[in-house]
Amino acid sequence: MTSHVAIAQADVEVRRLTVDDLDLFREIRAEALQKYPQTFGSPEEDEGGEAMLMAYRHWLSGTILGAFESGSLIGVAGLHVSPYKRSQHRGQIFTVYVRENDQGKGVGDRLIKEILAHAEARVEQVHLAVLLTATAAIKIYKRNGFEVYGTDPGAIRIGDITYDQYLMMKKFIR
Repeated sequence: MTSHVAIAQADVEVRRLTVDDLDLFREIRAEALQKYPQTFGSPEEDEGGEAMLMAYRHWLSGTILGAFESGSLIGVAGLHVSPYKRSQHRGQIFTVYVRENDQGKGVGDRLIKEILAHAEARVEQVHLAVLLTATAAIKIYKRNGFEVYGTDPGAIRIGDITYDQYLMMKKFIR
Protein backbone atom coordinates (compact mmCIF):
# COMPACT_ATOMS: atom_id res chain seq x y z
CA MET A 1 0.00 0.00 0.00
CA THR A 2 1.39 3.43 -0.95
CA SER A 3 1.25 6.17 1.67
CA HIS A 4 -0.07 9.69 1.10
CA VAL A 5 3.45 11.03 1.79
CA ALA A 6 5.02 8.76 -0.84
CA ILE A 7 2.49 9.91 -3.43
CA ALA A 8 3.10 13.57 -2.60
CA GLN A 9 6.87 13.16 -2.79
CA ALA A 10 6.62 11.40 -6.16
CA ASP A 11 4.75 14.39 -7.61
CA VAL A 12 7.39 16.85 -6.38
CA GLU A 13 10.42 17.85 -8.43
CA VAL A 14 13.42 19.20 -6.52
CA ARG A 15 15.99 21.25 -8.39
CA ARG A 16 18.55 23.95 -7.77
CA LEU A 17 17.19 27.47 -8.13
CA THR A 18 19.03 30.02 -10.26
CA VAL A 19 18.81 33.78 -10.70
CA ASP A 20 16.21 33.02 -13.39
CA ASP A 21 13.97 31.92 -10.49
CA LEU A 22 14.28 35.28 -8.70
CA ASP A 23 10.57 36.15 -8.91
CA LEU A 24 9.51 32.73 -7.62
CA PHE A 25 12.03 32.95 -4.79
CA ARG A 26 10.91 36.49 -3.87
CA GLU A 27 7.31 35.32 -3.69
CA ILE A 28 7.92 32.34 -1.42
CA ARG A 29 10.39 34.29 0.72
CA ALA A 30 7.84 37.12 1.17
CA GLU A 31 5.30 34.56 2.34
CA ALA A 32 7.78 33.05 4.82
CA LEU A 33 8.70 36.50 6.16
CA GLN A 34 5.06 37.49 6.54
CA LYS A 35 3.95 34.28 8.26
CA TYR A 36 7.05 33.65 10.37
CA PRO A 37 8.95 36.91 10.98
CA GLN A 38 10.60 35.36 14.05
CA THR A 39 12.16 32.67 11.87
CA PHE A 40 13.08 34.47 8.66
CA GLY A 41 14.71 37.80 7.92
CA SER A 42 17.96 39.42 6.97
CA PRO A 43 19.30 42.97 7.15
CA GLU A 44 18.82 43.26 3.39
CA GLU A 45 15.17 42.24 3.69
CA ASP A 46 14.68 44.78 6.48
CA GLU A 47 16.05 47.43 4.12
CA GLY A 48 14.03 46.13 1.15
CA GLY A 49 14.32 47.41 -2.41
CA GLU A 50 17.54 46.94 -4.34
CA ALA A 51 19.53 45.74 -1.28
CA MET A 52 17.09 42.85 -0.86
CA LEU A 53 17.15 41.98 -4.57
CA MET A 54 20.96 42.00 -4.60
CA ALA A 55 21.00 39.65 -1.58
CA TYR A 56 18.52 37.30 -3.26
CA ARG A 57 20.57 37.26 -6.48
CA HIS A 58 23.66 36.44 -4.42
CA TRP A 59 21.85 33.64 -2.54
CA LEU A 60 20.57 32.20 -5.82
CA SER A 61 24.11 32.11 -7.21
CA GLY A 62 24.86 29.64 -4.40
CA THR A 63 22.90 26.56 -3.45
CA ILE A 64 19.18 26.93 -2.88
CA LEU A 65 16.99 23.98 -3.75
CA GLY A 66 13.37 24.43 -4.73
CA ALA A 67 10.56 21.89 -4.50
CA PHE A 68 8.04 22.20 -7.32
CA GLU A 69 4.62 20.65 -7.66
CA SER A 70 2.71 21.18 -10.90
CA GLY A 71 5.14 23.99 -11.78
CA SER A 72 4.60 25.91 -8.52
CA LEU A 73 7.42 26.52 -6.05
CA ILE A 74 6.18 25.01 -2.76
CA GLY A 75 9.37 24.80 -0.70
CA VAL A 76 12.99 25.91 -0.46
CA ALA A 77 16.17 25.01 1.42
CA GLY A 78 19.58 26.66 1.14
CA LEU A 79 23.15 25.65 1.90
CA HIS A 80 25.96 28.11 2.48
CA VAL A 81 29.62 27.10 2.55
CA SER A 82 32.04 29.80 3.60
CA PRO A 83 34.58 30.96 1.03
CA TYR A 84 37.13 31.20 3.87
CA LYS A 85 39.60 28.31 3.95
CA ARG A 86 39.44 27.80 7.73
CA SER A 87 35.69 27.20 7.72
CA GLN A 88 35.12 25.44 4.39
CA HIS A 89 34.64 22.12 6.18
CA ARG A 90 31.30 23.39 7.56
CA GLY A 91 28.05 24.11 5.81
CA GLN A 92 25.11 26.16 7.07
CA ILE A 93 21.55 25.23 6.15
CA PHE A 94 19.26 28.25 5.88
CA THR A 95 15.92 29.50 4.57
CA VAL A 96 14.11 26.17 4.91
CA TYR A 97 10.43 26.77 4.24
CA VAL A 98 7.47 24.81 2.90
CA ARG A 99 4.20 26.56 2.10
CA GLU A 100 1.51 25.85 4.69
CA ASN A 101 -0.79 24.00 2.27
CA ASP A 102 2.08 21.65 1.41
CA GLN A 103 3.32 20.93 4.93
CA GLY A 104 2.84 17.41 6.26
CA LYS A 105 3.38 15.84 2.83
CA GLY A 106 7.08 15.02 3.25
CA VAL A 107 8.30 17.99 1.19
CA GLY A 108 10.45 19.42 4.00
CA ASP A 109 11.98 16.01 4.67
CA ARG A 110 12.75 15.59 0.97
CA LEU A 111 14.37 19.03 0.76
CA ILE A 112 16.56 18.27 3.79
CA LYS A 113 17.60 14.90 2.37
CA GLU A 114 18.50 16.49 -0.98
CA ILE A 115 20.42 19.41 0.56
CA LEU A 116 22.30 16.95 2.80
CA ALA A 117 23.24 14.83 -0.22
CA HIS A 118 24.61 17.95 -1.87
CA ALA A 119 26.41 19.02 1.31
CA GLU A 120 28.02 15.65 2.00
CA ALA A 121 30.13 15.94 -1.16
CA ARG A 122 31.44 19.35 -0.04
CA VAL A 123 31.69 19.52 3.75
CA GLU A 124 32.33 17.41 6.87
CA GLN A 125 29.50 18.81 8.94
CA VAL A 126 26.35 20.85 8.53
CA HIS A 127 24.85 23.32 11.01
CA LEU A 128 21.50 25.07 11.37
CA ALA A 129 19.52 27.13 13.86
CA VAL A 130 15.83 26.51 14.54
CA LEU A 131 13.34 28.06 16.95
CA LEU A 132 12.63 25.93 20.00
CA THR A 133 8.93 26.16 19.16
CA ALA A 134 9.34 24.76 15.61
CA THR A 135 8.64 21.20 16.73
CA ALA A 136 7.76 19.82 13.28
CA ALA A 137 11.03 21.15 11.81
CA ILE A 138 13.03 19.82 14.76
CA LYS A 139 11.53 16.34 14.20
CA ILE A 140 12.56 16.46 10.52
CA TYR A 141 16.09 17.54 11.41
CA LYS A 142 16.48 14.85 14.08
CA ARG A 143 15.09 12.19 11.73
CA ASN A 144 17.83 13.22 9.28
CA GLY A 145 20.65 12.85 11.81
CA PHE A 146 20.90 16.33 13.34
CA GLU A 147 21.61 16.70 17.03
CA VAL A 148 21.10 19.69 19.30
CA TYR A 149 24.46 20.92 20.55
CA GLY A 150 23.34 24.14 22.19
CA THR A 151 20.68 26.73 22.79
CA ASP A 152 20.99 30.35 21.74
CA PRO A 153 18.78 32.26 24.20
CA GLY A 154 17.17 35.41 22.90
CA ALA A 155 18.65 34.86 19.43
CA ILE A 156 15.87 36.80 17.71
CA ARG A 157 14.07 39.92 18.93
CA ILE A 158 10.97 41.40 17.37
CA GLY A 159 9.71 44.35 19.36
CA ASP A 160 9.73 43.30 23.00
CA ILE A 161 9.55 39.56 22.32
CA THR A 162 12.66 37.38 22.14
CA TYR A 163 12.91 33.89 20.70
CA ASP A 164 15.36 31.14 21.60
CA GLN A 165 16.94 28.85 19.02
CA TYR A 166 18.42 25.39 19.10
CA LEU A 167 21.78 25.05 17.40
CA MET A 168 21.87 21.73 15.55
CA MET A 169 24.60 19.88 13.70
CA LYS A 170 25.08 16.78 11.61
CA LYS A 171 28.50 15.25 11.00
CA PHE A 172 29.05 13.13 7.94
CA ILE A 173 30.73 9.79 8.57
CA ARG A 174 33.61 9.25 6.20
